[in-house]
Amino acid sequence: MSSKIAKAIKEALASGYQLHPQAFDFLLEIDEKIDVIDLVMKAIQLKLSSSDQQNIIMEQDIEKVLPPDFKKIEHAQAMAKPMAPEYIEPEFEIIKDPTGSISPIEGLRGFQSLFKSRFEKLMKIVRKRPDSYQIKQIANIKKEPSNSPQKIAGLVMNKKIKRTHVELTIDDESSKIKAVALEDPARKSAAEICLDQLAILDLQFSKRGLAIVKDVYSPDIPDRLPNTSKKVVYAVLTSDLHVGSKTFLLDVFNRFVLWLNGMLGDDLIIRRLKYVIIGGDLVDGIGVYPYQDKELQEANIYEQYKMATQLIEKIPKHIQIFIIPGNHDPARQALPQPAIPKKYADQLYSMENVKMLGNPAYLNLHGVNILVYHGRSLDDIVAMTPGLTFSKPTSAMKILLKARHLAPIYGGRTPIAPEKEDHLVIEEVPDIFHAGHVHTIDIDTYRNTLLINSGTWQGQTGYQLNMGLNPIPGIAPIVNLATLEVTLRNFVSIQQ
Repeated sequence: MSSKIAKAIKEALASGYQLHPQAFDFLLEIDEKIDVIDLVMKAIQLKLSSSDQQNIIMEQDIEKVLPPDFKKIEHAQAMAKPMAPEYIEPEFEIIKDPTGSISPIEGLRGFQSLFKSRFEKLMKIVRKRPDSYQIKQIANIKKEPSNSPQKIAGLVMNKKIKRTHVELTIDDESSKIKAVALEDPARKSAAEICLDQLAILDLQFSKRGLAIVKDVYSPDIPDRLPNTSKKVVYAVLTSDLHVGSKTFLLDVFNRFVLWLNGMLGDDLIIRRLKYVIIGGDLVDGIGVYPYQDKELQEANIYEQYKMATQLIEKIPKHIQIFIIPGNHDPARQALPQPAIPKKYADQLYSMENVKMLGNPAYLNLHGVNILVYHGRSLDDIVAMTPGLTFSKPTSAMKILLKARHLAPIYGGRTPIAPEKEDHLVIEEVPDIFHAGHVHTIDIDTYRNTLLINSGTWQGQTGYQLNMGLNPIPGIAPIVNLATLEVTLRNFVSIQQ
């Protein structure tokens, strides 16, 4: 008997009800396919609302509260035969995975090393700009009026947005300078610059020696043609399952698994679907936010991973799966994160078609470069950039691409480890940038890089309700790697 059925029986007894033996056998049969605790509680509520005096829960009481589509799915699973996929030779490479290269340095020396690495890596990117020869060290600029702007580049140590101007303090290791952006578009561009990112400024000096920003740029990515696969092959980009939460949508995820097995249509896609990428928060974790324990179906982290593994095992073995951690997984919380420790997810590590990677990870699938990042720093970008909201996370993802850094803001909501090397600099331009975390589906492109924020498989929690966050669950983005076109499939209702 599973821990979930034991809890269901406990909840029933606490409410003054017993389970009939046939009802118990039925729960055993459907245990791994649906939330049996939720079913029992719904059955009790139905009996109470109907003034049913019988204090025994029968099998028919359970059947009455099954989701409308459950029997259809069960029938499809029993009758349909998995579709034979077209054989496509796997072509993938793990380009970067921080798991084996993390080397923290404690204290002030660690952060000095981190920001030195950040500055050097970003300046290497900036030096590829055609106008980079004009960049001067701050210590060498002439602080006197001139018709020709002087160009500097450095990390943004401070930013103040005022009603009439934006004030930036820039440090390039030789010195630092305070400059003000008074007029648009420089003022608007300065407002979007992130703290601690590298910025390039065109400066002019007033007669009083005030440094005035005439223009400001981020390192940015170039506009170029993206790489595409020579074969038509598909990848599903998803994230934020939150297995173990009471609001994990088990029946919806099961539809997704049936679809992957070729039982719900989309034959042309399914035959050539080769990859599934899970961008973090595989489980809901323990103690991640206040009073989370009241919103958990399973409060044991090992059991959460056992439940998640049982779901992942249902995905066809010819599909290669990549999994990175998020802030709900029990990996170290500071970025970069190593892969989820083996002691929690040993069964996932033993699966031949599963690769456990760190956060962020950089993959090449059939020639297409994909940057996979959970996305925790999107919280800081949205909070500190005027006009941004969680309903359009790709706008925040664009800012990260412009900054060429996945978590530029130090000291915000995103913990960053004092590392010898800054692993969060976006050194290689991705063809696809995949993030999750904010539980919202959003698709866009920026300079021919496809941006995907992949939503969630969790309904709204009480914590999210209090925060005003409205998730968009149960939708899977499917990318044709030959064209980079995205197809969305909504599994909240069965797809025919």
